[in-house]
Amino acid sequence: MLLAAAALALVVVAVVAVASLTGGSGGAAAAPPSSTPTTSAAPEPVGPQPGDRTVLDGRAFTLEQVQVDDTCVGNSYGDVADFFERTDCAGLARALWSTDVGGRTVVVAVSSVQMGDAGGARELRDLADRNGSGNVSDLLREGVTYPGAPDGLSGAEYASAVEGPRVTIVETSWVAPGAAGTADLDLVASTGLGLPMPDPAGA
Repeated sequence: MLLAAAALALVVVAVVAVASLTGGSGGAAAAPPSSTPTTSAAPEPVGPQPGDRTVLDGRAFTLEQVQVDDTCVGNSYGDVADFFERTDCAGLARALWSTDVGGRTVVVAVSSVQMGDAGGARELRDLADRNGSGNVSDLLREGVTYPGAPDGLSGAEYASAVEGPRVTIVETSWVAPGAAGTADLDLVASTGLGLPMPDPAGA
């Protein structure tokens, strides 16, 4: 009897041990759900991108470089820089476009300036339109370039426009040094006022 009781006790202990190892009633315990970190892709920049082509007045323009900044301080020179030290813009978009006139390549530098109100925009345009007053720095002036670009604008023609709180400034220059034809450059500058630009207020 003692041997039988001892054997029964060993069987009970073994059953309890097996139950403990298998988690009791449900087999292996369910693994906690894995949490896979999610990453959100950065939003695509809004507006035209380098390589985009636009046709205006029968002329094809190619966007070479584009840049958006949230300040005009440090992105201008002369009296215009002093103006921005007193009254900074709300945003600045600049671009370099290229086109050609009769087989001669033209660089078109466009600056779109968002001021705080229409009055500030008119004041900026009036100042920038004056000879010798400085300007918003075009991207070539700030060292931004592209294959085939000139070192800087030379003998540039100028056009500007204001609409509400936004000022658009265009400067055009021949890429080849010494090329002549200011009337052609002037026409391209006027056309360039209609080129698509990123929203400077979104900077």
